[in-house]
Amino acid sequence: MDKRKKVWFVNLILSITGLAIILTVITFISQNKKNEAKPVKQPSSGVIDSAELEKLLNQFMDEKIGVDKEAPGAAVAVVQDGRIVLSKGYGYADLNKNTAVDPKQTLFRIGSVTKTFTAAAIMQLVEEGKLDLYRDIQAYLDGIEFNNPFAEPVTIHHLLTHTSGFQVTTETMQDIYEDLSTFISLKEYIDKNKPPVIREPGTSYMYDNYAYNLLGFIIGNVTGMSYQQYMEEYILKPLKMNNTHMIITEQALMHLAVGYGSDDNPLAPYTLTPAEAPDGGMLTTAEDVAHFMIAQLNGGIYDGNYLWSEDSLKLMQQYQSSISSEYPDASYGYENLLESGKHYGQWIIGKGGDVPGYSSFILMFPKEKFGIFIAFNKQVSSAYVAREWNQLFIEQYLPVPSTAPPTYLKSSQQQLKRFEGTYSDLRIKIMLTKVTATGNGELTVEDDFTGVHKLKQKEELVFEDENGDLLAFKEDKSGNINYLKYGNPVSYAGKSTIIFQDVSANSVYEPYISNLKAMGIVYGASNGKYHPEQPLTRAQLAAMLVRMMGINLVQTRPQFIDTEGTWAERQVETAVAAGLMKGMDGQHFEPDKVLTRQEVAAILVPVFQTAVPDFLSLFQSEKVKLSEKPTSEVADSIKVLVAAGITGPDTVVNENGTVVFRGTELLTRQEAAVWFNNFIRKVVLGIE
Repeated sequence: MDKRKKVWFVNLILSITGLAIILTVITFISQNKKNEAKPVKQPSSGVIDSAELEKLLNQFMDEKIGVDKEAPGAAVAVVQDGRIVLSKGYGYADLNKNTAVDPKQTLFRIGSVTKTFTAAAIMQLVEEGKLDLYRDIQAYLDGIEFNNPFAEPVTIHHLLTHTSGFQVTTETMQDIYEDLSTFISLKEYIDKNKPPVIREPGTSYMYDNYAYNLLGFIIGNVTGMSYQQYMEEYILKPLKMNNTHMIITEQALMHLAVGYGSDDNPLAPYTLTPAEAPDGGMLTTAEDVAHFMIAQLNGGIYDGNYLWSEDSLKLMQQYQSSISSEYPDASYGYENLLESGKHYGQWIIGKGGDVPGYSSFILMFPKEKFGIFIAFNKQVSSAYVAREWNQLFIEQYLPVPSTAPPTYLKSSQQQLKRFEGTYSDLRIKIMLTKVTATGNGELTVEDDFTGVHKLKQKEELVFEDENGDLLAFKEDKSGNINYLKYGNPVSYAGKSTIIFQDVSANSVYEPYISNLKAMGIVYGASNGKYHPEQPLTRAQLAAMLVRMMGINLVQTRPQFIDTEGTWAERQVETAVAAGLMKGMDGQHFEPDKVLTRQEVAAILVPVFQTAVPDFLSLFQSEKVKLSEKPTSEVADSIKVLVAAGITGPDTVVNENGTVVFRGTELLTRQEAAVWFNNFIRKVVLGIE
């Protein structure tokens, strides 16, 4: 399956404003391009010459901007030593009107770069004593409560560093509205989408849009102003960001660059959910962002206006969460945008942002007081482009320190056994990493982001692959390995620890069941058993579909009287609300009704087509010949499952080429595991 299908499905199950950051590694691996830079004169003064820098940027943009290239237009602003040294537009803000990009006037949606501004506002309130970084957030929520079973409270620090332990909040394209009058308030969004705390706060890192929306809500609560009002008065005004908007307006539309989709067609202007989006709603110009970078790099002051103390700037610009010292996670408002081990000895902070039709990034070198902002009017993967630019820039302007050849530990296979297992990405549960100890300080890692690699042990918990990329493990309080970070720069992966007592390691179905267990799609019974040979029920199917699609459980009043109060109440209601399944009538779902194989096929194929729109056209189902004669209503669905390779050891092919599907027999739980696993692994991810 090509990368576009993978991106589409992950887009369905991920929040919009963090999408491309997470997809960066997939894109980076698939393209794996390297810029061959022409020599640029290194200024002897140590100050970067703007004319020479412009030549480098022109070279970089020549590859990116234009018809049939990565984006129609872009804007760039560069600051150093308290001033704008370069500001330039490339290409077109609107291809149809031939409107050129103007770095002073052309607005771009900057997606998650908004988070950096939200964090900057939080630090102002910390300085004023209105917020405490380490106080329970419940003190600032005006009665809104979160389910947190842990003794450790969620704090402002946790929200800023994406370490709250919240369950991932899924947003979809349904949260984007072309009707610009649609206004869903921040309070409504926060209250409606409250995630439970499912991991102990402070112990794991998972990029979290909801956390930053919650920070914006807290800003409003403690100031008595709306998030938009506070940002305009205390961030935009003193920074003289006069062309910046926190929500889309008619005035903003006059200067907004047209965003373009992956098919190069223009996207209609849209508003987000919530309309005031502290996680990703800002619309701004390159030169306005330059004002922010100047203040961030020059003691928190812009044009005589004080915004932040040196202490606040240190907290923003130094990493506050790290799985290891070599592999940091996030600061307050910035993240480790670059590849592990690819900082070239420099102090670099950055933030990327991606929303439909737009990508942008900030990279700053605090020691050199140098910063660059680039925005595009097409979603190009901000982190990938930032990595390309950073490598090009450093090779030309900053010395790359020479390092001694690395030395590696030689731990035995038995010592390395503690790392073995299957790990599931906290944010994209369907992405797995499988670790096997090979001995002599080496691991074999099969990773859905990066492929199969051999890694050598640098430190007790840090390994390095053949490309120089790092894998770091994390221990819990008892010394057991519970997380790793590798491939995905914005999320840990959690180790699967559940073992089903009744699933034999020798069973042909065991790998499928184990994968779904690691993905969180099947849980098993409370007695630690999976009951693999039992038939699948309607309630169990509903739960599996909801978990696979990553849909937040609805909290509406139950529709079905026969599921109310049962374990599957929320899962069933969610599946029906999302159109994945239907009730038997208006009040009954029949949750315990067992399903035949052809009944499940008829339910699954439309769902799979929702996940991958051209699913039906990818496979030649008309060539599948069945040994049985199912009704026409289900025959096509059965043939699609077979043609797509979704069935497995549960079907047999006769010598004459006909397939024995056994459509009228009941589908067992182990057979259902095969179908779900194969759809995810073969069709969505294209890796098996």
